[in-house]
Order: sequence, then C-alpha cells, then structure tokens
Amino acid sequence: MSTVVVGVDGSDAALDAVAWAAREAAARHADLLLVQAFDVAGLYADAAVAPLLDDVEESIREESRATLDAARHAAAQAAPEVAVDLAEDRRAPSTALVERSATAELLVLGSAGRGAMGTALGSVTLAVASHAGCPVVVVRGTSSDGPVLVGIDGGPLSDVALEHAFAAAAEHGTGLVVLHAWHDGRSPALRATGAFDRLREAEERALAERLAGWSERYPDVAVERVIERAEPGRVLAQRSGAARLVVVATRGRGGFTGLLLGSTGLALVQRADCPVMLVGPAATA
Repeated sequence: MSTVVVGVDGSDAALDAVAWAAREAAARHADLLLVQAFDVAGLYADAAVAPLLDDVEESIREESRATLDAARHAAAQAAPEVAVDLAEDRRAPSTALVERSATAELLVLGSAGRGAMGTALGSVTLAVASHAGCPVVVVRGTSSDGPVLVGIDGGPLSDVALEHAFAAAAEHGTGLVVLHAWHDGRSPALRATGAFDRLREAEERALAERLAGWSERYPDVAVERVIERAEPGRVLAQRSGAARLVVVATRGRGGFTGLLLGSTGLALVQRADCPVMLVGPAATA
C-alpha cells in the first residue's frame, strides 16, 4: 500500500491540505500519514528558555496531540475510508518530511499559515520541494473538476513532470493540458518579420515529438497542446483557475544549479488558484 504524507502545523491551511490529501489518497488507494514536526533541539540554544524546558516540552506535546487530533478529524470528514496514521517528530519539519518522502507516493503541504506551535509549514516548501523523494503538492485555491495542467520547457525534469501529470490525469479520469510558454525577452531579432512564426512552428514540432510517446502510454488521456509567447509563471497562474492541479518541475531549462525552487514554481505557489505539484530532481517517475 502506498502512502500520502501530509505535514501539519495546526493552521487552517494545513487542515485544507489534509482534506485534499485524504481525497487524493482515496483516489490512489493509498494510506495517509499525518506528520507534526517541531525542532525541540533548537530550544536548547535559547538561554531564556532553558530553565523552562520541562514545561515547554510538555506544552509542545499537548499542542502536538491537539494538532494531530484535529488533522485526523479533517481527514475522516474528507475521506472516511482512508486509513490514517499519525507521527510526531522532534526534528526540523523539512528534515522530517524529506526523510519520509523517500518512501511516499506524494508529500502534501499547506500553502501558508502558522499554527499554534509556530512551525509555519508554508515556509518549509522552499526547503523541501527540491529534495523530496516524491512530488510535493502545495494545496491552495480550489481544486476544480477541470483538467490537469502541466508546464514544460524542455528542461531536464520536463519528462518527469509529464509522467506525474499524465498519471494524475489518468487517475482522475480527466484531460491534460500541456503548456509550453516562452518569453521573447523583447529581442529585436525576434521581432523581425516572420521570426515569431518560425519559432512557433519549431516549438510546436518539438512539443509534438516530446508528447508522442506519452500519448501512446496513456491513450485514454485527452491531451490539449498549448504554445504561448508569455512568461510561464504568469500564464500558468492565469490558467490554474480552471484546472484540477498544475504540475511543474522545480527547475527548468533556464534554472540555476542548486536553486531550491525555480521562478515558475515560486510564482505558482504564491499565485495559483488550484493545488500545485512541484516535481524535483529526486522525485522518481
């Protein structure tokens, strides 16, 4: 049985993520693991807190139990048929979640928020997205019944993003919109007569070739190809309101080595109107 892992911190955003993850686990016939993590070791470095550590740790345990109970209740309401496990971890949230992602099918986080324990899982996204061993979904906006939307740019992670996007579309019995957007950079050469038309034709051919094998593997998934001359993050965010899920790689063709989250992924986790799946280099197909 596969597992969907959710990071919880007591915030409303995290509870929304739990409800989404429970429904996703039901669709995937997976179990659900709710993880509450708080870095207790960091408290020992604070001289003001040290004399009160016994009381502080007891308070943390109480808050942790309350947080997990509320998350379990949210999961039961969203998908009562899904088996739910709970885990408390006394390490940094990013460390605890990345470790569990190695054996998970999906890792889910809320888009923002700071729970009663101050863990602010939304800020953990940057630390987790490029290192998780599975895709990371940031739950925000509203997940519609529309198609899965995937943005690709021909970069090294495009095929892995496509794999997860096709699988999600097949799982939910929906279509797939494959969007390739590029930005002209206001180049005088590209503004020359006919230059854009030639570039668009080349991009259309490249996209058709890239998708040929995937459509054979997923013949029941209807695919719409979209080519746009626009900034990718902006056009994906605009189209996200009609999507069930938007999928992007954490780094694309123009990404810098070692960058935690590319500009397109960062724009989407801040502005998308539906959940965002971030596919990093360690997320296997």
